[in-house]
This record gives sequence, C-alpha cells and structure tokens, in this order.
Amino acid sequence: MSGRIRTWWRLRHEAVRGQSGVATLEFLIIAPILLFISLLVLQLGVFFLASTAAHTAARKGAQTGAQFRSSPGQGAARAEAWLARVGVVQQAQVSTAGSTGQRVRVTVSGRVMNFLPWDLRIERSAEDTVEKNQ
Repeated sequence: MSGRIRTWWRLRHEAVRGQSGVATLEFLIIAPILLFISLLVLQLGVFFLASTAAHTAARKGAQTGAQFRSSPGQGAARAEAWLARVGVVQQAQVSTAGSTGQRVRVTVSGRVMNFLPWDLRIERSAEDTVEKNQ
C-alpha cells in the first residue's frame, strides 16, 4: 500500500513542478466567489434576524394595545421602544392602521442593514383581540 502512495506522490510532484503560479491564479478566480457566497449567507442571516425582530415588535405592540384600558397608540409606543432597544431594523415605522374597537393591529416596517447592493425592506404585522371587562 505504501508503494502505491509513494508512486502517486512522485507522479503528482512531477506533474505540478512545471505549473508555477497556477495556485495563485486559481485562488484569484475562486476567492471573489467565496467572498460573495459568504456575504450572501451573512445578508440572509441579518434579513431573518430583522424580520424576526419586526414581527416580535409588532406582536408586543399588539399585546400591549389590546390590554384592558389600553389603546392602540400605547401598543405602537411599546413596539417603537422595543425596536429602539434592539436596533436591528433601520428606519423603522410603526402603524396601527386597521385597528378597530375589537382588534388591535400593529404593523412594523423598515429596512435591513445591507452588505450587498440590495435595498431589502421588511413589513410584519400582528393582531390581538381587545380585552373587555365582563
């Protein structure tokens, strides 16, 4: 078995001997592709993090706005405060459009931090039923 390995190594060494600089050329071709793939994976991770943060803020806002003796405005304030503490969603806007006397709807929209030249925007909503005193 070790004779085969030595023969393979000798043949490989002889084949590479006349190809100086090929490894550098291969690296220059592959490195930008690997860098782009790495940035793409990082961008997707940040997108999903911002999406989850926006949905959590909308859910917290809807829960707060639906509490007994609360208002949709208080829910929007809670969502804005939570987003300010987390800081993942850029240019975040919170809206309570679509809220009624029975349901509170909070919508969070904003931009995602970019590593690639894309303008990624997110919008997440949550609804909750208003608590009434029986």
